[in-house]
Amino acid sequence: MYEQYIPSREGLLEQVYDCLEHNISLETIHIPHSDVFFVREALEARYKQEFTLEQAEEYMLDAGWTDGNNTRKNQEQDEGTWAEWSEQAKEDSLT
Repeated sequence: MYEQYIPSREGLLEQVYDCLEHNISLETIHIPHSDVFFVREALEARYKQEFTLEQAEEYMLDAGWTDGNNTRKNQEQDEGTWAEWSEQAKEDSLT
């Protein structure tokens, strides 16, 4: 009847629920931008290895990604960043 509970990979969902349960501000935990989740999935599919949210976010930040102001100018600047993230992930997977 009840499905078995499967914890989230980094425990982020559990941290959110814990904050809600104990009336703690969500500002006490780092919740990555949704882009980070999508980039991590793409990196994992491409390189057939797991990446943490922190690793994906670090690659994105190193490539010039910023969280916020999703303007057309930012979108145009971001077009080339996938290649940079991809190359960085490739280099890191070899080391």
